Amino acid sequence: MNRYVTDTHALIWHLQNLPNLSSRVRQIFSEIDEGRSKAVIPTIVPVEMIYLSEKGRIPGNLLNTVLNLIGTDSANYELAPLDFSVISSLRQISRSVVPDMPDRIIAATALALSLPLLSRDSAISNLSNIQVI
Repeated sequence: MNRYVTDTHALIWHLQNLPNLSSRVRQIFSEIDEGRSKAVIPTIVPVEMIYLSEKGRIPGNLLNTVLNLIGTDSANYELAPLDFSVISSLRQISRSVVPDMPDRIIAATALALSLPLLSRDSAISNLSNIQVI
């Protein structure tokens, strides 16, 4: 089964069915929702979503959806811990290329797990040590 790390915006756009995702990423999320692939959600993603919800930038029910997905409701979405391997990989995500710490943690999660990252972030896309879709 294919596994993909997702960044915050890609997950939000998918759950809101927004057109911001490429057709390939939309297809991957369809495979995830159908149980043919798996999304790995770095722990910083729901943390960012709490912040965005509190600021009124995303609806609160979207946060609840994500919390249910990473809880017991779905085997297709799993939470990736911010553990030693991610912390070690963080040093390989250049601050000069990706200055935002949450984005660095997301990229480091993909690097630590050797998984492709679903993201449209232009800074993350400039990294040469992870595959960005």
